[in-house]
Amino acid sequence: MKTRVITMLGILAVVIPCLLLGGIWMRLLVAFIVAVGTYEFSRLSDAEFPMPLVIGLIVVELIGIMLPTEIVMGYVGIIYLFLLSLPIFNENLTPKDSFVCMSFVFFFILIGSTFIRIYNAESRFIWFIIIATYVCDSFAYLCGRQFGKHKLAPRISPNKTVEGSIGGWFFGMIISLLYGYFFINSDHLTSIAIASFFLPIFGQIGDLAFSAIKRSYKIKDFGNLLPGHGGVLDRVDSLLFNIVVFGFIFTMVNL
Repeated sequence: MKTRVITMLGILAVVIPCLLLGGIWMRLLVAFIVAVGTYEFSRLSDAEFPMPLVIGLIVVELIGIMLPTEIVMGYVGIIYLFLLSLPIFNENLTPKDSFVCMSFVFFFILIGSTFIRIYNAESRFIWFIIIATYVCDSFAYLCGRQFGKHKLAPRISPNKTVEGSIGGWFFGMIISLLYGYFFINSDHLTSIAIASFFLPIFGQIGDLAFSAIKRSYKIKDFGNLLPGHGGVLDRVDSLLFNIVVFGFIFTMVNL
């Protein structure tokens, strides 16, 4: 527990200044998450992805994140054609490996570009998403410990309960809604209200989705970069889902 707390304090000491300062610091934070997340995903492959390929994928993703929205899909399409061709150039890589690469290249370009778009629209949206995600996570644990009786998804995560999930959703919704109401411009109240309801739900789905990936590959954590927490993906799994969900809500409300 001591190691876990120390690591969390270290994470906060890095993340909070980056989000407050914005600019290059925020982009470096996004780049770090994308780079390490890509590396952790690449280790899941049945084949050992050569490091030059992993570095190339990271570079491709970082370029994609910075491109204008209107040309991203064309860019991803070209990258997909190249990735489909990988088995031609390396006999140790299979079409299955190509599809694995394709999935996380698109995933991280989507996450990174959506994060930057949300931050540029209103930096406090990111704090809102963080609050909705991790308040839900914390209260799901506490309510599950106190009241949990019915298993939520025993095939994937045996310790999660329905009672914990409901408690996490309720507190995540209320506290994120209060934050949005008091600290974010009232022009965005509709987005905040809708997101407050849905983010605690999708955050938990994201947590279970990444747990299912780990169970499928028979691993406990995606990595060991963060002592007591595992890898970067272990720490931000729910957050990645909620960034995409909030981006969709914000776009639909403002159409």
